[in-house]
Amino acid sequence: MKTEDFQAAVEDILALPRWSLKPSDSRDTIESWSSVADVQMVAFISAEMGLEPDAELMEAETFGDIVHALTERGALTC
Repeated sequence: MKTEDFQAAVEDILALPRWSLKPSDSRDTIESWSSVADVQMVAFISAEMGLEPDAELMEAETFGDIVHALTERGALTC
């Protein structure tokens, strides 16, 4: 999956305008990023990428951390 497609999906989950999510954004900077959103993101990653979240992914604090973890696993391409 392309990184931009993943970003669009996360923005949909978080009810954000397209292309507004920055790598530094986190639960602290995005009001709609709740535990429910975390579950939705994990479900998306599992369903669309076929990955089971591991410790690194579950401990990711920013959107950039999540992208980095998924890129390392070959799930995201530029």
